[in-house]
Amino acid sequence: MRRILVIAETEFVQLVKTKAFIIGILIVPVMMGAFITFMNYAEEHVDTTDRSIAVIDASGVIYDGLLAKAAKHNTEAGEGDAKKEPHFLLRKVDPAGDRDALMVELSGQVRTKQLFAFVEIPAGFLAAVEKAALEEEAKTAEARKKSDEDDKKDPASTIHFYAQTSSSQPVTRWLEDSINAIATERRFADAGVDKSQVTRLTAWSELVRFGLVERGPGGSAVEAKEVDDLERIGLPMFVLVLMFMSVMTGAMHLLNAVIEEKISKISEVLLGSVTPVELLTGKLLGVVGVSLLLTLVYLIGGIYTLISFGRPDLIDPVLIGWFLIYLICASLMFGSIFLAIGSACSNLKDSQSMIQPAMMLILLAYLGSFVVMRAPESGLAVGMSLFPTITPFAMMLRLAMPPGPPMWQVLLSVALLGGTTSAIIWAAARIFRIGLLMQGKPPNLPELLKWIWK
Repeated sequence: MRRILVIAETEFVQLVKTKAFIIGILIVPVMMGAFITFMNYAEEHVDTTDRSIAVIDASGVIYDGLLAKAAKHNTEAGEGDAKKEPHFLLRKVDPAGDRDALMVELSGQVRTKQLFAFVEIPAGFLAAVEKAALEEEAKTAEARKKSDEDDKKDPASTIHFYAQTSSSQPVTRWLEDSINAIATERRFADAGVDKSQVTRLTAWSELVRFGLVERGPGGSAVEAKEVDDLERIGLPMFVLVLMFMSVMTGAMHLLNAVIEEKISKISEVLLGSVTPVELLTGKLLGVVGVSLLLTLVYLIGGIYTLISFGRPDLIDPVLIGWFLIYLICASLMFGSIFLAIGSACSNLKDSQSMIQPAMMLILLAYLGSFVVMRAPESGLAVGMSLFPTITPFAMMLRLAMPPGPPMWQVLLSVALLGGTTSAIIWAAARIFRIGLLMQGKPPNLPELLKWIWK
C-alpha cells in the first residue's frame, strides 16, 4: 500500500506542478471573463452602418406602412454617438416592366454597394397568405406532415429577400416582422375590425416559473419559490462542464504520462520495484486527487460567485457530495481506459487512432447530456443516466435540476457505475501488465481482448 501511495503522490505532484495544469485552472475563468467582456463590448459597439434597401411592392399595399415603421425604427435607433442600431433607408422601386431586367439591375447595385439588399413583395400577397393559411388549417395531420416534408409554398405568399451576404439577420428579422405586422393590420382593416380592439384582445402575458407550494409547520401554505435561469440552466451547465473538464484533464495526463514512460524506459525501471497492478492503482489514485483538486478550486469559485450574486440558496452540500462520488467513479473508469490505451502504444502517434473510441465515449456522454437537460424525467433521460459511461454526466444534470430523480434511480446508477468501473479497472490492469513492456506495432482490438483473458 505504501508503494501505491508513493506512486499516487508522485503522479499528483508531477501533474499539479506542470504549467499546463496551472494554465488549465486559470484559463477557464479568464476565458469566461473575456467572453463576458467581449459580449458587453459587442452590445455597446454594434454595427451601426445604415442599410439601403430597395422595396419592390407589387402588392401595392405594403410600402407606405413599411416606410413609416422604418422612420420609427430610425428614430428609436438614435443618432451620432448615441446610435444603437443601423438605420434602414428604404427606396421604392416600380415593379412595372421587365421583371428579369429589374432583378438583374438591382442585383448589380447590391454588388457595387449602392444597395445593401432588395426585397420583393409579390402581387396578391395578402390574398395568397390568407389562402395558404386556410389551406393549412383545413389539412389533416398526415397531409400537414407531408407538406412540411415537401416544403413547397406558394411563391406569392412569401417575402423574397435578395442580398450578397447571408449574415444580415437584423435586417431580415425587421423586414419579416414589419411586413407581416402591416399585412395583419391591413387584413383586420379590410375585415372591419378595430385595431385597438385587436391589440386589447390579443395581449400576451409573461410566463413566470415557480416551484411547488408546500404546507408550513403551522399548517399554512408556503409560497412557491420563483425559478430563475441561474437555477434552471446556469447550475446544471456548471456541473456538466466541471465534470467534463475534471475527467478529461486526468485521462489525457495518464495517456501522455504512460507513453512517455514507455519511450524513456522508465516503466521498465518502475516494474523492477512495483507490480503492474500497484503502478496502475497508484497512477489512478494520483489522477483522482488531481481531479478532486481541480473540482475544489472551481467549487470554491462557484460558491463565492453565488454568494456574490446573493444566491447562497443554490449551494447544496448534498449535490456536492453526489458530484464527488460520480467524479471519482468517472475519473477511475475513464482513467483506466486511457491508461490501458497508453500502455498498448509505443508512441503518441500510435495512440491517436486507438484513442478515438474512448474520446467518443466521453463526447457522447457530454453531448448527450443536453438531451437530458431538455427533458430530465423522460424515458430516454432515465435510460441515459443509468448507462454507466454516461451516468456521471446525465445523472448529475438530473440531480442539479429540481425536483431531481427518485432516490432509487440514483442508488441504482451508483451501483451500476461502481460495478462497471471495477470491471474496467480489472480489464485495464490485464492490458496494462502486458502492454507496458511491449514495443513495436500497437495491437488491434481483438488482440487487446485476448490480453484481458490471457
